[in-house]
Amino acid sequence: MNIIKWVFAIIVGGFLLFFGYLKFSGAAFILPYIEYKGLTAGLPFAELAYPLGNYIIGGVEIITGALVLLPPTRRLGSLLAISPFLGAVIIHLSPYLGTVTPADFATPKPEAALAAGEGFVRTDFTAETGSALFFIAVGMLVVSIINLVIQQRRA
Repeated sequence: MNIIKWVFAIIVGGFLLFFGYLKFSGAAFILPYIEYKGLTAGLPFAELAYPLGNYIIGGVEIITGALVLLPPTRRLGSLLAISPFLGAVIIHLSPYLGTVTPADFATPKPEAALAAGEGFVRTDFTAETGSALFFIAVGMLVVSIINLVIQQRRA
């Protein structure tokens, strides 16, 4: 049972650390896309998605990922790990994002527009290509729930 606990902890914690790193590195394009879609739809608070959302969500993901990987805090981390994945699924199902998303930033990245104080535009992103990110979020939500159940069991 200990090997199974470690495998699930590494999967969940690794995903959280990786996606948290992407948010801080600037390579994550989803929050700028959420800002773009939210602003064009006139949704409230859309302008907070980037860069503030990157830092808050990235920080939560990194802290939670570390808690999942460290044995003394694994149960707490496993409980907290559900929230970023549940949040991702909810945002994908909302008008802020949708289940079909772009594959990446277009080339070049929209850093020049941000430096000039302008917002994002459609050409800052590649064409909407599929639902892969939505299915990753759903899959990781299921895996994190399984991880929580496994971590709660006594070995």
